[in-house]
Amino acid sequence: MKKFTYWRNAIICEVYQVEAETEDEAIQQLMDGCHDPVDTEWVDWATGQYEFEAVEELDPLYRMVKDYKSVDSLDA
Repeated sequence: MKKFTYWRNAIICEVYQVEAETEDEAIQQLMDGCHDPVDTEWVDWATGQYEFEAVEELDPLYRMVKDYKSVDSLDA
């Protein structure tokens, strides 16, 4: 079995609220990374294509260990 990794770009609208004396100061705070967005909204895909990143060969032993469920946690 193999694990394939793909990516594509998305357009996301981020809304920021900044307290400052001037608009220039507010922009500078944003450029310095001083604020996190107060709201985000997914807009669209920037690209319609999935881009191939990598492929990893998964060893059967790796899969067995990853999928292993302990007998102590079977009830969960």
